Formats: sequence, C-alpha cells, structure tokens
Amino acid sequence: MASEKDDIKFVSKLDEESKKKAKRELNELNDTDRILAVQSFRQWILQQKWLKTPTDFGFLLRFLRARKFSQLEARKTLENYWTCKTNTPEWYRDVDPSEPAIKEILETGFYVIPKQLDKHGRRVIIENLAKLKSKDVKRWTVDNIFRTITLICDWVNRDENVQVNGIIVFIDNTGVTMNHMMTLWSPENGKKIMQFYQNALPARMKGLHLYNEPHFFDAMYALFSHLMKQKTKDRMFLHGNSLTKVYDEIGMSVLPDEYLPDDYEGPRVGTCDEVTAEMIKDLNSPEFKEYIKDLSSEKYKVDFKERKQDDAPVASFRKLNVD
Repeated sequence: MASEKDDIKFVSKLDEESKKKAKRELNELNDTDRILAVQSFRQWILQQKWLKTPTDFGFLLRFLRARKFSQLEARKTLENYWTCKTNTPEWYRDVDPSEPAIKEILETGFYVIPKQLDKHGRRVIIENLAKLKSKDVKRWTVDNIFRTITLICDWVNRDENVQVNGIIVFIDNTGVTMNHMMTLWSPENGKKIMQFYQNALPARMKGLHLYNEPHFFDAMYALFSHLMKQKTKDRMFLHGNSLTKVYDEIGMSVLPDEYLPDDYEGPRVGTCDEVTAEMIKDLNSPEFKEYIKDLSSEKYKVDFKERKQDDAPVASFRKLNVD
C-alpha cells in the first residue's frame, strides 16, 4: 500500500449522525477501512505515468466518498476531473480568489453559500445569474466567470459535510433574461460545465431547485436536457414563484433574509451581502489561497501522450451502490 505520513493523522470533523450516514450510504466503515481505501487509491495513482495529481489524504478521500468507496468509480472521476482541467486551462489554471476580476464577480453575490447546514445536514448553493450585469460580463469575460464558478466548486467540496451529506442548489431566476443565458450558456460552455458537474466533480448533488423560472425555460431545457443524466433530471424541481416547497425541503434557517417571510422569527444566516462577505473572507484565507494556488498550477494534469487505452482503470472489488 502507498502510504504517507499524514494518513493516520486524519481526524474526521463529522458529527456522529454524519459518520453513521457515511457508513450506511458511502461504505465508509471505520477509520482503518478509510485509510486502507485511500492508500489503495494512491497506489494506483502512482502507477499511472500519465496522471499528475495531489495524493494527500483529504484530497483523495473526497473522490472515494463521492463514489461510495468504489475504487473503479473514484479512479474514473479523478481522471475526468483532471481531463476537464487539462482540456480547459482557461477555466482552471492559476486561480487566485483575490484576482481583481474574480473578486468583483464574487462580490456581486451571484453565488451565495451560507456556512450553516440545512435540516438534512447539506450545504445550500444559491445562484442568481441576474446579478451579473451584461456590461460587467464583457469586462470580466465569460472565462473568468467560469473560473469563479469552478473555484467555488473546489472550495465547497473540501467541506466534509458536503462530501457526506451533499449539496442542494437553489437557482433564483428572478431577473434572468435570455441574454444572461445565451451569454454564459453557449452549447460549447454548457457541454463543458455539464461534463465537469456530472462526471468529474467529487460531490453528492442531492437536489436542484428552480424558483421563478423564466418564460423561456422550456426552450433552454430542450437545448441542454440531452446533456443531463437521468439522475440529474430526477432531482430537478420547479417551484414557479412559490417558496413553500423550498421551505419544506431545506428549512428556512439556511436561507438569506431576502427569501424569508416577514413573520419569520427563527435562526438566520443574514442577508445575501453578509453571507457573500463571509464567503469571500474564507476564500481569501491564507490556507485556502495556498491550496488553490497549488491545485490550479500546471504540475497537475493528464498527459494525453502517455495515456493509452489499455491504461483504463481496472474494476474494484468493492461494490458500487447506486445513489
């Protein structure tokens, strides 16, 4: 087994209920089993001359958790992850949260992610593309918007609660126009981002909730639905202009003030601006900036010249349970 000195130092920060869920749903049986699985995964990686990736315990663990500790599926996801990043360097290379364009994009609050968890222990990602004004998008460039989105993905998926309990995406379409969609979601961009979300990102997507869908939603869905896996479609919910079912699904305490009824008196995460400021502070912490600087460097990649068909991952002896 390929071990590193920090393997036995890993201490899970999950609460007891989440640890039980990891065992029940992800096949993460105990500490010893977790260590052996990571070391087996690392040993395979070190044998692949074509694959350059971090091999630290925490990084590899998120891929195993995302694929329920199936070695084969974790290997496929890791390969897809670095294939996406190698093929589209303009979205993934040399990313710095304090870079002026990325900083301004974050400050719009087009992505708002409270640190608090919903009633099922999940992180909630709130998206509103209307906060990206056309004149600013031209100045920032579309590539920088996707650099910001993929930066956020790498940030949020370091969270153990996300790895085990998953994420919910709440898309607020208020104010979104066809221009917003066509500027960002060209067929080429749509294909690239769906490939990343569905096949490469080590995450458990538990639901996609759309609020205030625009009148052109059916046209956009027809354009991109062929890129969506059936599981993604099954977890998509349309709410029109009502938040009632959203409240039922995730609770009110994890939503910013702007989405709460006037008579709500329970716990609060604050306004969208307050949550955004907290996110930006965390993204710019020295520890995360050092992490993302290393992760987005050119030393990690898939070397396609080395990659051969007979290098395909061999099947794992672990059974993959379908989520």
